[in-house]
Amino acid sequence: MQRALEFALSLTLPDDEIALTDWLLAVLHKHWQPQGVLVGLPEFSGRQLECRGLAGNTPVALALEADDFGQPLAYVMLKNQVRIWDTLYGGARIDNAAFRQLLTDMGTHNGLLALPIPDAAGKLCGVLGIFDKGDQLWAWRNAGDLELLLQVFGRQLARVKSLRRNQRESTQLRASLRQIADESEARRHTATLLENQLVGQSTAARHLRDQIAQIAGHSLSVLIQGETGSGKEVVARLLHQCSPRADRPFVAINCAAIPENLIESELFGYLKGAFSGAQSNKEGLVAQAHGGTLFLDEVGDMPLAMQAKLLRVLETRCYRPLGSDKECHSDFRVIAATHQPLDEQVADGRFRQDLFHRLCQSQILVPALRERAEDIALLSKHFIAGFGEREGKRFGTLRRPLLAMLLAYSFPGNVRELRNLLEVACAHTADGGDIGPDALPLEILSRLEDDACDMGDDYNHIQDLRQALCDYEAAVIAARLRYYQGNRLRVAESLNIARRTLDHKCMKLEVQ
Repeated sequence: MQRALEFALSLTLPDDEIALTDWLLAVLHKHWQPQGVLVGLPEFSGRQLECRGLAGNTPVALALEADDFGQPLAYVMLKNQVRIWDTLYGGARIDNAAFRQLLTDMGTHNGLLALPIPDAAGKLCGVLGIFDKGDQLWAWRNAGDLELLLQVFGRQLARVKSLRRNQRESTQLRASLRQIADESEARRHTATLLENQLVGQSTAARHLRDQIAQIAGHSLSVLIQGETGSGKEVVARLLHQCSPRADRPFVAINCAAIPENLIESELFGYLKGAFSGAQSNKEGLVAQAHGGTLFLDEVGDMPLAMQAKLLRVLETRCYRPLGSDKECHSDFRVIAATHQPLDEQVADGRFRQDLFHRLCQSQILVPALRERAEDIALLSKHFIAGFGEREGKRFGTLRRPLLAMLLAYSFPGNVRELRNLLEVACAHTADGGDIGPDALPLEILSRLEDDACDMGDDYNHIQDLRQALCDYEAAVIAARLRYYQGNRLRVAESLNIARRTLDHKCMKLEVQ
C-alpha cells in the first residue's frame, strides 16, 4: 500500500509535459531498468516528435520527423500498434543521424520495443521506445505492465495539457482585460488632459479636442494653423502629451525669433571649431528631440535655404552637425505651426511646396476666440483660478458687467489677449474680491467698449437668450454709471427708468 501511495504521490507532482515525461523516464529506469528508453511526443504542429530519454544513464534529447516512417517510432505512431525489433542492425536504414547514432550506441545485440501512448479517449498522444535484449523485451510485452503505465501516463498527460491550456487561456484573458483596462485608462487620461488644458464646451472646442485625440495616436507630421494667440503651442504640446512619445522630450524652436544665420546651428548643432566662436561641441535641437517631438513654431518665417535642408532631414531623419563629416540619426515627430497662409506663400514662391506637403500630412486649424465666444466664461474662470493659485489669492466671481464686455469684444489677440487682460484685472483685485470692470485700466476699458460698439455682431455665440439679455443690460448700466461717475439719479433719468428700478437692477445684476 505504501509503495502504491508513494507512486500516486509522485504522479501528482509534475505540472507540465516535460516534467511528466521525466517522471515516466524515472519510473521506467527505476522499476524496469532497460538499456535505453525514449519518449516521443508530437510538438504543436504535429510535424515532429520531440523525444527525451536515456541511453544507459546518459540523458538523450532529439527531434524526429513525424512522417519519416523509415524510423521505428514514427512507424508505430502511423500504425498505432505495438512492435518489437529483436535487433537494431546498427541503425543502417535510419535517415535521421541522431537517431541512427542512438541505435549504434545501443548496439546490435539490443532490440527495440515500441508502444503507442493513448490518452483517456484512446487517441494517440505519443510513443514509447525501450531498448534491451530481445527476450527481455518480449517478457515486458507479454506482462502488460507497460501498457497500464502508459495509460496512466497518457491520461495524466491529457490533464496536464488541459491545465496548461486553461492557464494559457486565463493568462491571455487577463492580458486582454489588462490591455482593455490600460487602453480605457489611457483614454480617460487623454480626455482629462484635454479637458483641463483645452478649456471650452463649444462645438469648435470639442471638435479640436477630438482632432487632437485622433491625430496624437500616429506619427505623421502635423501642421497647426491659426491666428496669433489662438493657442497653437498648447495644441502642439497636447499632441505630444497624448502620444506614445509623451515620456520623451518636447523640443520647441521659434523659427521667427532666431536670426537666419543661426537657425541651422540651432537645429543641427555644431562641433568645436566649426566656425569662429564655436568653443565647444553643441547638440542641436534635432538631436535633443530624439524619441520625442520637434515643434517648429512659426515655420512660415523660415528662410528658403533652410527649408531645403529641413526637408531632407524630415525625409531621411538624418542630419549633419556643422563642422562634421558624419551624418547622425534622430527619431522624432515633427509638429509645425504658423499664422501665415502657407498655401499663399507656396503660390508666391516664398515657401517650398514639397516641404508644405511634407509638413501637412495632418492638419489642425485652431479656431479664433471670436468663433467660440461661448467659451469665454469658462476660459475666464480657468485663468482666474490659475492666477489666484499663483498669487496666493482667492478671487470671487467674474462680475456680469465685465463678462458682458468680454462677450461683446472681438479679441484680435485671441486667447492670449483674454489671458493677459484677466491677469491685469486679477492684479488690481483685492484678495476675496469679485472681478469687475473697475479692476481694469481706463485704456483697456475704452478699447473693450469701442470695439463692442464697432463690431457687427452676428450673435452666433449666444446660447442662452435670458442670460444674454441680463449681460447686455448689466453692461449698459455699468457703462452709464461710469459715464455719470456713479450718480444713480442721473443714470436713471438718462435710461428713462425710476431710481428705485435702477437700484433693484443694480442689486440683481451685481452692478456697482
